[in-house]
Amino acid sequence: MDEIAAEIADATVTEVEAFGPMRDATLRAEIEALSRQHLDGFLAATRRGTAPSAEIMAAVRERAAFRARQMVPLAALLHSYLIAQRVISAAIGREAGSDSRSRGAALALTALTFDYNIAVTTALADAYVETVQGDVAELESARRGLVDALLTDRADDWPELTRRAIGLGFDPDHRHVVAIAVVDGDQQAAPGRWVAQAIMRAGGRSARNAFVVGRDDGLVALLDADGPHRAQVVIERAAGQLRQSHGALLRAGVGTPFVGMSGFRGSYHQARRAVRHTSAGRPFIFGPHGILLFDELTATGVERAVELIPPATRQALTDAVLRDTVQAYVDADLNVATAARAMSLHPNSVRYRLRRIAELTGRDPQKLTDLLELITAARLLGHATHDNGALPTPSPEV
Repeated sequence: MDEIAAEIADATVTEVEAFGPMRDATLRAEIEALSRQHLDGFLAATRRGTAPSAEIMAAVRERAAFRARQMVPLAALLHSYLIAQRVISAAIGREAGSDSRSRGAALALTALTFDYNIAVTTALADAYVETVQGDVAELESARRGLVDALLTDRADDWPELTRRAIGLGFDPDHRHVVAIAVVDGDQQAAPGRWVAQAIMRAGGRSARNAFVVGRDDGLVALLDADGPHRAQVVIERAAGQLRQSHGALLRAGVGTPFVGMSGFRGSYHQARRAVRHTSAGRPFIFGPHGILLFDELTATGVERAVELIPPATRQALTDAVLRDTVQAYVDADLNVATAARAMSLHPNSVRYRLRRIAELTGRDPQKLTDLLELITAARLLGHATHDNGALPTPSPEV
């Protein structure tokens, strides 16, 4: 038995790549002792004709939770158990020799080793996943609390906040940006984990060390400002994954780079402003310089500006379909065919809508000055609807 346990330990240390960072003088001895424990547990269960003992199962679950907290991949643990299965099966085969009765007994014994291994690896996987899920939930809650603290005036608490941040994966000495991501339309009801997981995968990070939290204004992610996993690369990859797997349209705004805890707040507010100006035709805005002046002007002072819209224009563009048509026409550089493709319509349908807008508002979309007034009104009404859920009532004098 000692020889089999030693062979399992040697093979595991050699073959399981994920154990590489952990390879030290104690790892092999630890694996050998664990292997011997399981060999003894298997023999005891086989003699009794029962499943693995409660003591063995408790030890398996405890070891799985320990390795999960060390961030050893679950695949590495399962790989190590498969190696043990292979070594034990080979040892049984060697002992059986060529005698038919012995080989029959060896086959039956090998089947029992599989039953044992299935029971312990199932318990291992369950305990590992439970530990990870619990830890991740705690980490997300702690990260959300840190974000809330960083967005308030807590200068006196910087030393404490810095210690908390480091423990949560926010390195104050690293160059970061804040990104805020949302999904459009019906996808708003989709689980936030879709977006979070897509960003984590695109950034090459696990749920343990990815600083991604959900808030009312969207999913907030702390991303690299530079390098192979810089924000632009991560956001574009995540958007592609979501589009392919869930048919979701991801929009995201990214703030300016910063180093240190105090820079988080400014980058966050820039990202929040940027994501407000994204659209289906322009889903990503990176940094404040990506925000167009016209977009910003029509997004501020909305309630008062809406009151300046002529009643006929206001009434017509309350219809989101007509507002979207004006926006698509402008986005297409006044090209009806391009606007029609963007809206999945026949060009004649777009022409009909433009004529209808002209009839209802008295403003011809084919005239530059009229179009400027229409697109400004459409933007203002769109922002008002988004912010308030309904258009504000105009003052009596309007």
